[in-house]
Amino acid sequence: MPGFRDLLPEEAEVVRGAQESLLAEMRRWGYRHVITPMVETTDVLELGLGAEQRRRLFKFTDAGGEVVALVGERTVPVARLVAGKLRSTPLPVRLCYAGPVLSADAGRFHQRRETYQVGAELVGARGAIADAEVIALAARCLEAAGLDRFQVDVGHAEFFQGIMDAVKLPDTVKAGVRRALAARDFVALEELLERTSLRSAEHDLLLRFPALRGGVEILDAAAGLVRNRRSEWALNELRHVRQLLDVYGLGNIVRLDLGAIRDFDYYTGIIFEGYGPDLGRPVAQGGRYDGLLARFGRPAAATGFVVQLDLVWEMLQHGPRPPAMPRLDAAVAWTEAGFETALGIGSTLRLFGMRAVVDTQPRDHDDAVSWCRALGAANLVHCRTPATVSWTVPGRKPRRVTPDEVATRLAGATRGHS
Repeated sequence: MPGFRDLLPEEAEVVRGAQESLLAEMRRWGYRHVITPMVETTDVLELGLGAEQRRRLFKFTDAGGEVVALVGERTVPVARLVAGKLRSTPLPVRLCYAGPVLSADAGRFHQRRETYQVGAELVGARGAIADAEVIALAARCLEAAGLDRFQVDVGHAEFFQGIMDAVKLPDTVKAGVRRALAARDFVALEELLERTSLRSAEHDLLLRFPALRGGVEILDAAAGLVRNRRSEWALNELRHVRQLLDVYGLGNIVRLDLGAIRDFDYYTGIIFEGYGPDLGRPVAQGGRYDGLLARFGRPAAATGFVVQLDLVWEMLQHGPRPPAMPRLDAAVAWTEAGFETALGIGSTLRLFGMRAVVDTQPRDHDDAVSWCRALGAANLVHCRTPATVSWTVPGRKPRRVTPDEVATRLAGATRGHS
């Protein structure tokens, strides 16, 4: 079906491993795991999403006649949870989650309608310290997933809003400017501005807006272009966050991007995206959304991010060390007389934390060697009788061992000892 795909074992193993690594890193920072439903009522989603985001939802009617939708992002469900069942939980609260999200618009996930995300939300903390924590956590999560080269672009939603407040344009034109900037469609932006009555200074500012990228020096350059308090406040907050990220040791991977526009309209402050080399779309995205919780009846500041697991796979696959399929530690073969011994050895190896497959049919030694190679297992254990067991590392001669020795021998071999 267009926009949906199967994940074969190699990719599925890497995606699942990245998910577990990300959640483990988030827990180390004090974030607690929650699970929200794949389906929400449209009433809930309409509280948190703008018209464009609602258009992308897969909607259907349940048996009771209620219109429901498959979630296209998980920040809104988490906001509902914090304002509802977790209402009595003291703030700030740190939560993390994982799961698929879907969109009726294949372009939302670059020709995919389903993608896999891991996310974290810090609810009830405002200001630069909380923003820097979440950005630093996102960077450490990308490292935990196995990415060794990436960049984090940090911007501020209020910088753009201040400029929009200062220019006299119809709301429909402002919305068009926002869409063009979010898509980085600079040709459409210029064509749109040419049809307006903006003065040359305002016109030039909006055209230069996407190019306001760089280090701390870009803040001074931008300050000379704007004359509104909203944008000036955003620049000061960005400067503070950048200083804190230097304290986290992340100054070398952070770039300021004042032209960043997110496609969700609930963002109210610091926003950021994480990019890998040669990947033109962000693998991590997040930012501050201080107004969202109030829509569910519990006003609270909040900030968070998600990591796109599909893109983690792409980056790892094309990196200097492509991910390898996790290898089987042992293939356990048997003859009729050694079957029960084989089952026992398989169980013992798993108790030692090793990956072990016990064959489903009897084999002689040569056939067992071929089977082991086909599986790509690191070791072959062949059980001929309850007491006669051989251990073979592919390419070496078999050794006779006792059933009780197998686990300790293989444990040493998997650590690089024979």
